[in-house]
Amino acid sequence: MFLDTDKQLTLFTSEGKLSQCDNALKASAQGTLSISIKSKDGVVLASLKESPPLTIKQAYTKVFKLPPNILLTYAGLQPDFRIQYNMALDICESYRDIYNTVDINVFVETFSRKIQEYTIKKGYRPFGTLILISNDKFLYRIDPSGSYSLIEVGSIGREYVESSKFLERRKGMLDDNITTCVECMKEYAGYSINCDDVDIGICNENGSKIFSREEVQEVFDSLSTK
Repeated sequence: MFLDTDKQLTLFTSEGKLSQCDNALKASAQGTLSISIKSKDGVVLASLKESPPLTIKQAYTKVFKLPPNILLTYAGLQPDFRIQYNMALDICESYRDIYNTVDINVFVETFSRKIQEYTIKKGYRPFGTLILISNDKFLYRIDPSGSYSLIEVGSIGREYVESSKFLERRKGMLDDNITTCVECMKEYAGYSINCDDVDIGICNENGSKIFSREEVQEVFDSLSTK
């Protein structure tokens, strides 16, 4: 019993894997699609919102802002991400209190270390989320093990393989990438979507911004006129 690797989170399997981290990765890969593209003039993040029936979609958010100019989105379990988002806020606030700003590279390193701790603490389990984090110059991906990587195109959640290929083929400047992300969502959502089904955020030299419903609608309208 004490060698049951499904219960002992810190034990490796005979194949050299941490099964709970693998399971968490599978859970996050089943989440709704979130994507991002980095260009010379900024980064765009977009996420598909899939809410239960009778839910007000406008009240459901998938792209979040951290002070002063960091954006993040996720794929996977929403309750797990709420915990992670609060952790991220605490890190940003603590860093700003001392340095009056937040360096994204230091933030990602600290945040990923906090995530990794949940893979080894007794009584805890890995988070069932994949996360994309960006400012105007950097785009990171963090997985449930706490491992992070610097990327230029990010795709997490269902259909991440095909959507990643779609984005890589069409990568351009920021304004074009916003349209490309919505095109990608429409292609791989698996059903008809509108502006209420997508959250969009951008980071550029002017700071970070989450699009309003009207601004997302404008992107959809621009596609319909092509």
